[in-house]
Amino acid sequence: MPDPHIIDANTTLLCSKASLPIESDWFSADYWQKKNALIGTGHGRGEVWFINSEFGNFVMRRYRRGGLIAKFNKDAFLFTKPSDTRPWQELSLLETMVELGLPVPQPIAGIYRKKWGFYRAHLLTQTIEDATDLFDILKAGNSDSVDWKNIGHVIQEFHRHGIYHSDLNCHNIMIDKQQKVWIIDFDKCEQREIHDEWTQGNINRLKRSLDKESQIHTNFNVSDAQWRDLLEGYRG
Repeated sequence: MPDPHIIDANTTLLCSKASLPIESDWFSADYWQKKNALIGTGHGRGEVWFINSEFGNFVMRRYRRGGLIAKFNKDAFLFTKPSDTRPWQELSLLETMVELGLPVPQPIAGIYRKKWGFYRAHLLTQTIEDATDLFDILKAGNSDSVDWKNIGHVIQEFHRHGIYHSDLNCHNIMIDKQQKVWIIDFDKCEQREIHDEWTQGNINRLKRSLDKESQIHTNFNVSDAQWRDLLEGYRG
């Protein structure tokens, strides 16, 4: 469970077990840019910044809305209580998964800032070193370099512990230089009772993401045999 530190009436810092001198400034891209520690940006289910600092290498993500509501409300969420905030829930789940030995980013801290009954939030996790997401590997035409059975096995390990991923896709699976498979982005995810309906739903969602990207990018290709290997790894 995150350790909350109240900065002021509207700002709460949520620290994980990392023994770092975390401050609210750490959740400002400008702060890291002034220190020449901001090395890149990206987009996932929110805005993402990559930080190489004297304290370590981090990924900072701003929580964003999805779907139709994002057209008029990009990043504000209704505040009810601290434990219902997105960073609290994601940090808590990450801590649980780390304790279970699952391959996920090390949680660092989160923050939420309240205003008029709503809040905006950021999350900070440790960078997975020397890792590339599955999407980029496949987009480069390197599907033959992927150990598909291992991906299936890793997904099965998460499911065995009841970890539901609400958006399992080829962008949220990473592979490092040692061929270790990692899963990232656990916003709106949870640990729940194991059931075939949602576990199969996770697998189906991943398949849809692979099919979708293969229709967009020329070199992006996953053969039927490779997908069968993933399923074999999952079932084995």
